[in-house]
Amino acid sequence: MPLRDSSDSTSSPHRDGPGLCAVRRVEVSWGDCDASGIVFYPRYYAWFDECTHALLAGVGLGHDVLRERYRLTGAPLVQAAARFRSPATYGDTLLATSRVARVGSRSFTVEHRLAIGDRGVVEGEETRVWAEATGSSPPSLRAVAIPDDVRALLLGA
Repeated sequence: MPLRDSSDSTSSPHRDGPGLCAVRRVEVSWGDCDASGIVFYPRYYAWFDECTHALLAGVGLGHDVLRERYRLTGAPLVQAAARFRSPATYGDTLLATSRVARVGSRSFTVEHRLAIGDRGVVEGEETRVWAEATGSSPPSLRAVAIPDDVRALLLGA
């Protein structure tokens, strides 16, 4: 399910602290909620993923560029975590702030904070590797060095 946002509710990626940062609005739909009426926790992980892809695309690192210029199949997730602070329900509008917190030689970490006004709802992070397909059968991926131009983009330089 795509992240629901409007063009006036998404900021361009910018530098805010150590790395690239972007903000998006997330509208909670009926299908995002469980039987108790609160957001079903896997939806937060889906939103983290969508926010990371939007953050990358916002600086010119969409899937087409990753494939064509860098021969990548993507930036696979190797670790994800979340801390749930308070519930969100149908009709809520969350502000999702995503920031590149760390850039290693072959991986990077994006931190996410979703809030309703000043009330924190969930905080999370994803660590992803810069990986290319090996061409073997069965297909597999191997981590490779993050190119300098990409590192500069991720660091918000």
